[in-house]
Amino acid sequence: MALKRILSLAFVICATSASSTTYAVQNDFADFKKKYQSKHKEYTDDYTQRYEVYKKELIEKWGVAELSSDTEYVVYSYDKSVKVIANFENDTIEVNIQRDDQQGQITPEEEEVMVRDAIMEALNVAPKAAAKQNVEFAFTPAKNPQTALTLKPKKLAKKVSSKQDTLLKHLGINDGKELKAALTMVEEVPAEKQQAIVVARTEKRLSQQITQVEQFVEREELPPKQKKRAQRKVAELNSQLNELNQRQDILTKKNIKSYKIQLKRDRFNKAEKYLSQVAMQANQWKVDQEVLLAIMETESHFNPMAKSHIPAYGLMQIVPSTAGADVNKKIFSINKNPTPELLFNGTKNIEYGSAYFNILLTRYLKEVENPTSRMYCAIAAYNTGIGNLARAFNNGERGRMKAINKINKMTPEQVFEVIKTKTHTETQRYLIKVVNSTNYFAEHI
Repeated sequence: MALKRILSLAFVICATSASSTTYAVQNDFADFKKKYQSKHKEYTDDYTQRYEVYKKELIEKWGVAELSSDTEYVVYSYDKSVKVIANFENDTIEVNIQRDDQQGQITPEEEEVMVRDAIMEALNVAPKAAAKQNVEFAFTPAKNPQTALTLKPKKLAKKVSSKQDTLLKHLGINDGKELKAALTMVEEVPAEKQQAIVVARTEKRLSQQITQVEQFVEREELPPKQKKRAQRKVAELNSQLNELNQRQDILTKKNIKSYKIQLKRDRFNKAEKYLSQVAMQANQWKVDQEVLLAIMETESHFNPMAKSHIPAYGLMQIVPSTAGADVNKKIFSINKNPTPELLFNGTKNIEYGSAYFNILLTRYLKEVENPTSRMYCAIAAYNTGIGNLARAFNNGERGRMKAINKINKMTPEQVFEVIKTKTHTETQRYLIKVVNSTNYFAEHI
């Protein structure tokens, strides 16, 4: 009996100790999580504040704040008097220089030096370095504020980097000889024409962003907090669009010289840089190479600095809270979203995009029997989410398996037609673009 009492007492002590230990661990984890979330919110709020201040400064200086998008990388000089835009879709580099009236005329020789200097400083850097230097991408405050671009007109001895993976190389300019050849194609754009271009493309950019975010808000898998942030973003973008016409008069009063280079690369040249990485990820995640290349082309036109207001980041436009979170949880067993900094790493971005497409094919859509139908659905879901895809087949109602049962009674052509007619306009266009692009890359790789 005594032995029983001793053992019983020991069990109670151990159980109490274990319970206390578990409670302590849970408390430690809860404290860590709370601190992490607090720190993350602090960084997010700080970034949002800096971004808004930056945008207001640009509007004051230029009349319109042209910012980076999924297909454009935009960088301004430290004093905001020079703007460089690399457009990966149109395959152009544009340099805009704002001058005070007191500065006088620019000679052709000065023009050549200023354009070359601007391109070199803005684009002869690795994507990682560009993200640290550019306010739009600096998600945490820079420790050394002097890392900002200067873009001061001066004669540069600096050569195109032969070692670094620079943005110039992503634009097909691999050395000084190729840069010199590109500079021979510089054309000055007349001021009035350029002003009209800026207004038109800003209007187009804002309209596209509104459409993308409105569609994103309807995703049923979207966390409530992000849904609210996205709704606020729609209101903000609509406000900017409404104000655009009022700014046209301000824009026309600016003394701006604009220069443009048409790079003239063919379509496949843009993709070549990523072929080996795509082949590796395609093999790892059992996805066709041409499909991954087609998604990259449609999402970003191979812009390593691609970003959208959803927000989505990088070559394959990964949304941290949806696709990114899915990959982290289901593949890497990580219970938090990937950071924007991680997703601007080209190799990691392709890995996340490929893994997410695998998740769509092998988990969310695994019951779809016809492989072609499954592929069409995965492409559409990559753009609009599984919930929105299901509603297209369910006459607006939810239900993944309900939709899949209907899909299995259809031919691939019928599935394609439903997606093409009953999803959002953006998704309809997306499916057609990706399918056409897939066919193109299948013939070229």
